[in-house]
Amino acid sequence: MIKIQLIKALAVLIRSFAMLTALAQAQNNRKEQTNRVVVGTVKSIDSAGTKFDVLQSGENLQRLYINSKSKVYFVGFPQIVDQKPRVGLGVKATCDNDGQAKKIIFTPHVGKPAILGETRVSMTIPELYKKIYEDKSNSISYVEFSKYIYHSPKHGPDSFRKADKNSDGILNSVEFALALSKVSWWRLSRMTPNEWFLYADKNRDEMIDNKEFASICTSGNHIENIFKRTDKDRSGSLNQSETTAYIRSITHNAERRP
Repeated sequence: MIKIQLIKALAVLIRSFAMLTALAQAQNNRKEQTNRVVVGTVKSIDSAGTKFDVLQSGENLQRLYINSKSKVYFVGFPQIVDQKPRVGLGVKATCDNDGQAKKIIFTPHVGKPAILGETRVSMTIPELYKKIYEDKSNSISYVEFSKYIYHSPKHGPDSFRKADKNSDGILNSVEFALALSKVSWWRLSRMTPNEWFLYADKNRDEMIDNKEFASICTSGNHIENIFKRTDKDRSGSLNQSETTAYIRSITHNAERRP
């Protein structure tokens, strides 16, 4: 009798644990669903400047709202008078499923990128700096940085805002160097593929595993997927040829992720 009671009690515990696990998973899923990122262009705005229609690439219009709790940033606008929502601006917003923006960043319209050619990998920071300021202002605008150095409507606004230490909407030479240091093609071009392979191969087994690859690839949560794509022979490790191919895909093929 005692044995049967213990079995029943154990079964109840197992069911309870399963229910709690399912509930926790459902809560996590709901939390994830309440936060989404909208990236696109402002197509219309109401008279109060609190309701926007944003066109995402290849998608329908997304209706966004801001209120007193929304964190609103204007990135890449040197003049205070330009810091107001208007049609044509770029938008990156973190919002809930109803379109209420928790954080929203407005940026100038960039247009088509014009990433510099392969000669960029041999240029110095001062050479790049002088190369890309179109208006001869001796500073780099958000549009110039996005067009020639790093074009990412999703990640670019935050990267530029963090580099713009004095929040004047432009990058001076020091801020430009900081922003550039976060760009993958620039960072990887500072050493040869062979030097990177030797640097990453910590245990000197002439192969690079997933953890070692993280010292080369700085794409955060995407590292595992990038590693799998780079591992052409599906060996679970990268040889020197595979590593070189990955590095050159970043430095010579207009890669635009940091």
